[in-house]
Amino acid sequence: MKRRHFLGTLAFLPFVGRAQEGPPEADPVEKMTAPSTPTIALNHLGFRPRVGRKTLVVRATGSTRPKSFTLRDVVDVKFRLTRPLAEGRSDFGPCLTADFTDVNRPALYQITVGKEHSIQFAVHEDVWRRTIPKAVGYYRYQRCGVEVPGVHPACHLDDARRRDTGEHVDVVGGWHDAGDLRKWMEVTMLNGVALLNLYRNNPDPRPADPTREQLLEEVRYGNRYFLKMQDADGKIWADAAGGVNGDNSDNHWTDNVVGTSDDRYINPTKRSGTAAVFATLQGLVGQCYAETDPDYAKRCLEAGIRAWRAFPEPPASTDDLAWWTLAACELYRATHDKEFQEHGYLLGRALTKRQNTSFIADQRQVRGFWMNGDQPYMDIVNSALPPLALLELHATFPDAADRSKWLDAVRLHLDEYVLPISQRNAYRIIPLGMFIGSPTPETYRPLAGNLTYRYFHPVRKQFWWQGANCHLGSNALVLARAYKLTEKREYVDLAYRQLEWIMGANPFAACMMTGEGMRNPYPHSRFIGLIPGGIMNGIAGNMQDEPVLDMHYTLDWRTCEYWSPHVAFYIWANSVLESIA
Repeated sequence: MKRRHFLGTLAFLPFVGRAQEGPPEADPVEKMTAPSTPTIALNHLGFRPRVGRKTLVVRATGSTRPKSFTLRDVVDVKFRLTRPLAEGRSDFGPCLTADFTDVNRPALYQITVGKEHSIQFAVHEDVWRRTIPKAVGYYRYQRCGVEVPGVHPACHLDDARRRDTGEHVDVVGGWHDAGDLRKWMEVTMLNGVALLNLYRNNPDPRPADPTREQLLEEVRYGNRYFLKMQDADGKIWADAAGGVNGDNSDNHWTDNVVGTSDDRYINPTKRSGTAAVFATLQGLVGQCYAETDPDYAKRCLEAGIRAWRAFPEPPASTDDLAWWTLAACELYRATHDKEFQEHGYLLGRALTKRQNTSFIADQRQVRGFWMNGDQPYMDIVNSALPPLALLELHATFPDAADRSKWLDAVRLHLDEYVLPISQRNAYRIIPLGMFIGSPTPETYRPLAGNLTYRYFHPVRKQFWWQGANCHLGSNALVLARAYKLTEKREYVDLAYRQLEWIMGANPFAACMMTGEGMRNPYPHSRFIGLIPGGIMNGIAGNMQDEPVLDMHYTLDWRTCEYWSPHVAFYIWANSVLESIA
């Protein structure tokens, strides 16, 4: 099929993505609450035999309460057990719960509660590991600038022109970021960070795993674009194809001819945080390619150091501070230069000072979460970056005087905030954020004193809101990393509960990775279609902080759009969890 003919077949497609206007008074998505059936919430993949707990949640939607559940082996019909269900406490309504962690016999199982049957699930050591090749393969579908056989012809060979001067700059390549065709920098660089952490954490892949060569080749492809987005001053442009003023006007296929009216735009804004993610990634590249391609490793490392030195001033925001801390760790590992060691220590001290170590807002129930100014820190993508950065410092600098303080800060965060707050719902997911009072006219769940929380993004805070599966994935990563240092079993148990929500243990009994599980929402991915291994934004909340998910095929981007950070943190978290026996 000729390129122009292909474009003609897609001419009917509207611009899609994040709407710029505020939400209407009666938003239909806010009404997409969990249906009365199914009531069984269970991880669709299954469970590892001896790592993590095996938990069943049954939503109590009617007046009757089932007393028990039956677990059977779907192959060996002689294996069957019946156990009681217990009344469970949950912010998401009445429910029944059960634990069958002692069932370690590898097999394929199904649970029955009353007349309802669960999805068939496995107890097997590789239930999570077998999903990683699919998640890694997601990035091939998202490649921009080349033909992806069976997906799309070569695209966007005319990227792009600067918003400010109109000058054409070659920024062909990279990955499409989400269920659209745009190329944001900060979030798509997470793809490379995750893939190289998988490379580093899995030095001896099994035959079914992504090969080390495959990982390096995929990162090299994406990194061509990232390197092109570095300006002469060392700073990094924000995005290509993000629109003229952050709008959706660049979200389209083009004719691949430079200088025509459909050329897309480069956003020349240069943020400190973008440079920090860039420096982190190039530090990783400098390490992971040092043996196979030392010239490439050196060139990328030099680009990362230029980005580092282009922002000598202290980071302002908590997420930028965390990313620069990660950058210091990776650049030091690549160079062993004391410049990065000394700055890493300073950044670590600044990051620990932003942790709330006392009880605020007239309550004494939780502490240890991070602050951004005088407000509790909340960021969908970088949700768990502050404790992750401290864990990286702890791993990178074994002789640092503050090393024990970094681990103590992480343990305070997990033991006195994450563990207790997750116990307020039967699924054990961690709320997206803490708040002081009610900042917007919607429900903020009271904790104690003047401290409140929401599981989901506020829908009246700004013009956009969405699900946050990357928030769950990043917290799973931190919990897994902390377990490796402390061997506190609650950490790894809770890490898996975050990922299980993504894989079906939620009020909709819906799996949010395409190609796995059942009851999958249809993804907002109008240009590419279904992408195996793609993870959607996930369950969001309405004004009442009740879970909502588009199961009605409306292609709602807020809950069903693919997005890079979800896949990245899923891969990264599992790369650590798989090393736990």
